[in-house]
Amino acid sequence: MTALLDTNVLIRFLTSDKTKKFRGVYSFFESLEHGDLRIELTLIVLFQVVFVLKSFYSVPRKDITAGMMGILKYKGIIVKEKKIVRRMLELWHDSKLDIVDFYLIACLEGDKQNILYSYDRDFDKYKINRKEP
Repeated sequence: MTALLDTNVLIRFLTSDKTKKFRGVYSFFESLEHGDLRIELTLIVLFQVVFVLKSFYSVPRKDITAGMMGILKYKGIIVKEKKIVRRMLELWHDSKLDIVDFYLIACLEGDKQNILYSYDRDFDKYKINRKEP
C-alpha cells in the first residue's frame, strides 16, 4: 500500500506555516515534488483541505485552486481520478457552486448517459442531463 497524506500536513504546507514544529514539511514536499517520496492524496482529504482553507483560513477560491493545481503536478503525489480533480478545480475556481457539485460535473462530462439525479437547478447551466427523482 502507498503511504497516505493527512489533511493537516497539506494545510501546513499550503498556508506556509513556519513554526518550528512544521519546518520539516518543506523538505517533505520537496521530496514529493521530485518524486523521491511517493504518497497518495485521497479525494476525501483533498475535499477536506479545500473546506478548511476556505472556511477556517478564508483563502480565496483562486488561491486554493492555484495551490492544489500545483500540488497535483508533484511527481510523488498520487491522486486517483487526477484528470477529474483538475477539471473540478478549473470549474470551481470561478463559481459560487460547491466543489462537490463540480466534482459531479467533472465526472459526468465524459459519460455517454451524463445523468445526474438532483433537485439542484444550478446543474442546468452545465451540459448535464439533470433529472429529479
